[in-house]
Amino acid sequence: MDNTTYIALSRQRSLWNQLEVVANNLANVNTTGFKGTDTLFAQYVFKVPQNDRTFKDSVSFTHDFGLVRNLAQGAFNYTSNTYDFAIQGEGYFVTQGAAPGQPDRYTRAGNFTADAQGQLVTQDGRPVMSVNNTPIIITPEAGAITVQGDGTVVDQRGEQIDRIRIVRFDDERKLKQLDGTSFVADAGTQPINVANPHVAQGVLEDSNVNGVTEMTRLIALNRTYQDVSRMVEAENERKRKAADIFTRQMSA
Repeated sequence: MDNTTYIALSRQRSLWNQLEVVANNLANVNTTGFKGTDTLFAQYVFKVPQNDRTFKDSVSFTHDFGLVRNLAQGAFNYTSNTYDFAIQGEGYFVTQGAAPGQPDRYTRAGNFTADAQGQLVTQDGRPVMSVNNTPIIITPEAGAITVQGDGTVVDQRGEQIDRIRIVRFDDERKLKQLDGTSFVADAGTQPINVANPHVAQGVLEDSNVNGVTEMTRLIALNRTYQDVSRMVEAENERKRKAADIFTRQMSA
């Protein structure tokens, strides 16, 4: 077994995966409601066969086995747009699935709009759900709407139209990320209605990714990847020279 090369390649593969994660974070640094991610690493110990005398008992490999999501709240961006909303503290907006029969999606991105039917929808057209688990309809007669702190939607006369549903989860890390800002819950994970949410109108939650920090990580990862690559090349050169020496000795 070529343990030296295998160890280096395991590290190189993990670094490549981490580079992809950081690049994705940087690509979404300006995405409303985006939550940054990072890789999870573990040590994988392999028992060395008895005929391998280079190492004593075992060698350690790098193993990245998943992603961890940064759940910190992003900064608030005041837009003054009627259909821009942000949740202060815990909670997610509930939106319909991409097609009938598909599970609801959950998001912190509140950059909504009204479609031709007057439904409050996401940027890709999925209806935002009310506390009654029905789409929120805003008729032309409603005029300029106002959304109160608890998510209640009122018309220009101050009459209630509906109330935006805000939910939370006992373990947010069980949510599966579908795209930059949408999530679905596992089969055994149920949403819990937030009794007293804090919804702000004319405000959006920015991405919680720090661009400067991620750029610094990207540079460091690139350098480390290059160092490992040079180590692999040096090891290959060492083995080539050793093989040349052995061949010459056998031919002598």
